[in-house]
Amino acid sequence: MIRPVLKRIAAATFTDASRGLLAALGYRSDRTLDGQTGHVADFITHPNTATEHTFTQQATSAQLIFQVTNDEIQDAAQAQGRLLDATTFDHQGLAQSFLFMAVELKGRRYPRSQYINFTRAINKRFPAPTVVLFKTADD
Repeated sequence: MIRPVLKRIAAATFTDASRGLLAALGYRSDRTLDGQTGHVADFITHPNTATEHTFTQQATSAQLIFQVTNDEIQDAAQAQGRLLDATTFDHQGLAQSFLFMAVELKGRRYPRSQYINFTRAINKRFPAPTVVLFKTADD
C-alpha cells in the first residue's frame, strides 16, 4: 500500500507526493492554502533566530499541504469503524486541527537534531501543531 506511493515520490512534486503519502496513511483534506509560492522567503520573511536563519539558507521550498480538523479525523475514523479524535494525538485535548507541511532541503544529510530544530521553528509560526515532511537533495 505505501511502497508504491514511496516509489512515485521522485516522479512528482514533493507536495503532490506528500499529499499522496498522507492519503495512503488515511489523512485527506480539502483545506489548503491558495496562492502558495513555495518560496522559503515567503514563509519566513524575517528570520529572528539562528535556527530560522539556518532554515532559510537550507530549505529550497516550504509548502503547506493541508489542514486536518478534528471533524475530519472523526469522519475518517468512523469510515474505518474506529473511535478516534484529536485527543488521541494530543493527550491534553487542546489541538482541534493539525497542519501538514512539505519542506525540501538543499543538503543530502542532516543530523536528527537539525530536523527537530527546523520542525520547532516551523511549529512556532502556526497556531496548530504542524507535522513536517522533509525531503533532502537527491543523490
